[in-house]
Amino acid sequence: MSSLAELLDNDDGSQPAQDSARPGQQNDNKQNSRIRFPGAFKKGVPNPMDLLESTMSEYPILGAILNGVVIFKVPLKVYVSLCRKAEIEMSCDEGSLEPPVLKVFNRWLLFEAVSRADRRALDGLLQYLQSNEKRLTDEEFKEPSTGKTCLPKALLNLHSGHNDTIPVLMDIAEQTGNLREFINTPFRDVYYRGQTAMHIAIERRCKQYVELLVEKGADVHAQARGRFFQPREEGGYFYFGELPLSLAASTNQPDMVHYLTENSHKAADLRRQDSRGNTVLHALVHIADNTRDNTRFVTKMYDLLLIKSAKLYPDCNLENILNNDGMSPLMMAAKLGKIGVFQHIIRREIKDEEARHLSRKFKDWAYGPVYSNLYDLSSLDTCGEEVSVLEILVYNSRIENRHEMLAVEPINELLRAKWQKFAAVTFYISVFSYLATMVIFTLVAYYRPSTGTPPYAYNSTKDKVRLAGEIITVASGVFFFATNVIHYLLTNPLCFHSFIYSVLVLVSAALYLSGIEAYVSVMVFALALGWMNTLYFTRGLKLTGTYSIMIQKILIKDLFRFLLVYVLFMIGYASALVSLLKICPEKNICNGTCPKYPECRDTNTFSEFLLDLFKLTIGIGELDDMLKGAQYPVVFLILLVTYIILTFVLLLNMLIALMGETVGQVSKESKQIWKLQWATTILDIERSFPVCLRKSFRAGEMVTVGKGLDGMPDKRWCFRVDEVKWSHWNQNLGIINEDPGQKDHYEQTQGGRGLRRGCHNTNNTEYTTAMHKYSLEPRPYMNNHDSKTPAKDGPVHRPLKNLITAGVTICKNTCNTALVFAVIFYHLGDRRHFDLVSTCKM
Repeated sequence: MSSLAELLDNDDGSQPAQDSARPGQQNDNKQNSRIRFPGAFKKGVPNPMDLLESTMSEYPILGAILNGVVIFKVPLKVYVSLCRKAEIEMSCDEGSLEPPVLKVFNRWLLFEAVSRADRRALDGLLQYLQSNEKRLTDEEFKEPSTGKTCLPKALLNLHSGHNDTIPVLMDIAEQTGNLREFINTPFRDVYYRGQTAMHIAIERRCKQYVELLVEKGADVHAQARGRFFQPREEGGYFYFGELPLSLAASTNQPDMVHYLTENSHKAADLRRQDSRGNTVLHALVHIADNTRDNTRFVTKMYDLLLIKSAKLYPDCNLENILNNDGMSPLMMAAKLGKIGVFQHIIRREIKDEEARHLSRKFKDWAYGPVYSNLYDLSSLDTCGEEVSVLEILVYNSRIENRHEMLAVEPINELLRAKWQKFAAVTFYISVFSYLATMVIFTLVAYYRPSTGTPPYAYNSTKDKVRLAGEIITVASGVFFFATNVIHYLLTNPLCFHSFIYSVLVLVSAALYLSGIEAYVSVMVFALALGWMNTLYFTRGLKLTGTYSIMIQKILIKDLFRFLLVYVLFMIGYASALVSLLKICPEKNICNGTCPKYPECRDTNTFSEFLLDLFKLTIGIGELDDMLKGAQYPVVFLILLVTYIILTFVLLLNMLIALMGETVGQVSKESKQIWKLQWATTILDIERSFPVCLRKSFRAGEMVTVGKGLDGMPDKRWCFRVDEVKWSHWNQNLGIINEDPGQKDHYEQTQGGRGLRRGCHNTNNTEYTTAMHKYSLEPRPYMNNHDSKTPAKDGPVHRPLKNLITAGVTICKNTCNTALVFAVIFYHLGDRRHFDLVSTCKM
């Protein structure tokens, strides 16, 4: 038996003892056997190996003879069977009055018992721990690589959702005085660092064990930060927000969320943030994948948590908490392209009166299938005071579906309102200004002096006109350079084309003032790039905007790949073909009449030969001239023909096919792609204005949408969108106004003004007051709707000065462009345009 114990003890690869057992060592061998077979030796069983004979028929046992002693190597299952039989026989031995020997436990036995959910195998564990002053959190009972204790091991090995050893383990830990430490011991390896039993119980969807853990003092704010729990783009697998509550929400367990946030022991804080600063709402946005089922459960859970947080923390809006990147859940949805969650948030409409203040969409009035909806513009359009969602969509996102997100209401109508209100006029002024600048630049370059050295004298009138053009050109370069630098300092991307144009203009001006005639070389490149920059202004029109996008994609995607392969082919064939040309004789041998390329090659032949190969590619080269200096014409011709086949026949046709495919792809989504460019143009114009002007041009209206939690009126800046839905009728809609349609007077009772699409509607009294104040008498044909020409006996127009003064004054007082034009049309007697402007829908 001693040799058998030694053999089992050296099962890890060490050599067994070579000396045979001596009679004097019998007691020591028995004691060693007790130690080497923990848990199997008890009083009343002097030699438990006697059970081996009955076990041999069930399990194979390997035997050997070593120094005259029969050695048996017992398998693992045999050992476990021996232990069980010894326990059964002792339990049936009623005649034995001596107390049994304590069982010995180690990590392997403990993990094996909890994996099999065998609570009987844990009998004697408490006595063993107490007698040896040990605890379940000691290192000897932890997995060395991960720090995992037996509790996570038991939770990972559930049988039909249960494991009977879990309550036993908690009871033992409570009696040994380290229950909280035992429950909250985290994993310590890099992969699963920070994960606790709480995370595992939630992931296994075992609410009964979550309740047990919380009752026993589990940490409901433990953070799992291991590599496994990082986003996939950072090498992880499942990012859920690190916190147990975020894990329950991300795995669609509403009942678990309710318990974690409402239990009486230790409720989870909805405002808690993880190491990235993300709340549970940020985590939900992150796991969204735009599929129908995922979007359905994410949005439902999002609303549940938002309403619950409003009830638990009335003074805190969970949706306004920013993460470490300064993003709210709405901003994150825009940044990551989560269109389903994004659309739900900005169009969220809650009809429950207690949570109505959480809505972002309000029905102002309804009549049949026609609805007038008010959308909360907070975070969507901030007028430059802080980063807006609109700017994130247009500038700070590289997602492919952002043009789809710009088509979501009210984003689409908001952009249209901005275009009509200020962007269109500003855009066309910019177009004409830039074209005028480029025409002046062209004239300056064309009529530059051809004699003398720069800077040239400015004596004649023609020279002075040229000086004015040069100043305008340099000023345009300074303007574009300063604009790009300011945008870059504000963490905005540079406009590459305009920045390079401005640099070339400034370098050309510096060379000109330095007296270097090479300024012309730089100037012509700036001139060509400046005219190419006019493609930027094609964004304002759908037809030209789509064409501009096609050119950009072809240049960046298709042409770049073609040039990369083509240059490699051309350099390789040029090197081989030039090597086949005859070497030109030295000048001292040929007495000044030395032959040149293509009859032979010299130091400049390689660059000239590259140009000839390019001509062959586009079909304008001469093959006979290139063969004149070939040392081996047949080999030279074979290489040249293969080059023509690979480049002219293969590569060029591949380029044409790729360009056709690109054009087809752009054509399919031309409208959406153009809208993205159009939105970029609008925001570029808006960002060029100071904040004060941006506020004055802001689209929308201040509306009282209800009452806040404090009972005060809930006023918000909203944007109105009129919609028609034939599938929904105005029943129990919770509308703000009973009477449908817009009114001409201000709605004082609602705390807001009657607006439509961001344009102020002004009553006729204000117009009439302005007319009389500035002596703008009405024309006699104002009442004639069909008249297009003034009456012959009509009064003479007032001086234009009064007209301009009236317009400027009204604009200052009301900031209403429509009112200014109404005054002008009123004065001119144009009733049709007067009525049109008076009811504008900008």
